[in-house]
Amino acid sequence: MEKIKYLIYPFLIAAGLCVISCTKENDYKKFVKDGERSYPGRADTVIVQAGNKRIQLRVVLGPDPLITKIKTYWNNSADSLETPVVRTNGDTVNIILNSHLNEGTNNFEVYTYNSKGDRSVVTNATGNMYGDNYMSAVVNRKISSVLQSGAGATINWSPAITGEQRIEVNYTDETGAAQSLAVLPTQTATQIASYKLGTDISYRSVYAPEPNSFDVFSADYSKVSIFTAASTGYFYHPSSPRALSSTKTMFSSGANGVIVDLGDLGGSGYKALITVNADNTLTITAAPGAAGAPYLMFTSDLPAPYTAAWAGSPSCNNTYNPATKTYKVRYGYGSAGAYRVTEELLVRN
Repeated sequence: MEKIKYLIYPFLIAAGLCVISCTKENDYKKFVKDGERSYPGRADTVIVQAGNKRIQLRVVLGPDPLITKIKTYWNNSADSLETPVVRTNGDTVNIILNSHLNEGTNNFEVYTYNSKGDRSVVTNATGNMYGDNYMSAVVNRKISSVLQSGAGATINWSPAITGEQRIEVNYTDETGAAQSLAVLPTQTATQIASYKLGTDISYRSVYAPEPNSFDVFSADYSKVSIFTAASTGYFYHPSSPRALSSTKTMFSSGANGVIVDLGDLGGSGYKALITVNADNTLTITAAPGAAGAPYLMFTSDLPAPYTAAWAGSPSCNNTYNPATKTYKVRYGYGSAGAYRVTEELLVRN
């Protein structure tokens, strides 16, 4: 009986091996029945570049010379795009996607194909699209002050906002010729050697949301005009009152506003925003970032303990005379009993 067992075991093992061998062979025949299948080399690298309501994929191909097209899937594979590959154009294929993208993060699946329709292993990539939400935060860099000297002008800028690449500036020189220049994010002052006084200087900040962005973003141009004004008046101060007489630089701000030094304190950061209202009355506030804010208007009379110290005081009732281009101002800062008040007649040139 034992002998029979020993004879049966080898037979069973041999039969099992035969079945396994036949099964593998049949599976292989199924796999290769239409010819041996080869997988194209997948994309070596996919670089995602952010854009304005679009994204660019820079697909860097591997060494496989038989790749004929690329297919990209996104939006959970609901959207796709086929792109032909022409090797004579190099190993990098640029693909622009501009539909059904999310503002923010998007995921991509990239496959390569050969002429037989064989598909590579997937290459995954992730990147951002920027649109209306980002644009709503794009603003032009602010001007902190403007100086006019001879035929030239100097624009002093507030610090750059993150992502700013440059400021594009357009202006008119003394001869009436249009000129342009670029301001880098690290620059806080721009000197214009030749400027036609009173003409518009238009400028806009240009932003890139990411270092390798495909698109840049910018707001509408802002405009500023530089003027000079003859100033006469008086500065009332508890311990250092004084007469005022100078030529001042003022620059436009908004539709009907100008920014100008408060008295003779412009060098210390005291700047006023003077806005002409529809009835030619004035609204005077501290310019953005100015020292000594808030500023107060004293339209009807000087505050105590001051009394008029010069002949033009009665005219300073915070109005504007468009015929003579004269601003008649009385305003200041501080606290009751110790206000610092400037009275000025500013005649714009």
